[in-house]
Amino acid sequence: MFTYTEKLYMLKLLKRQKLRSWFGLKKVPPEHHKLVEKLEQMVRNEQVNREHL
Repeated sequence: MFTYTEKLYMLKLLKRQKLRSWFGLKKVPPEHHKLVEKLEQMVRNEQVNREHL
């Protein structure tokens, strides 16, 4: 499993890659959006769990 900071870092990298695709430099694969959503959900869950523990 990844740590909280590793998840945040991967999410930041994926969002940066998406920005590049908007400027026509690269096309993102279809799995990109699913992975971003999953990572965002994992980060949100971990934030909520930290608040309750």
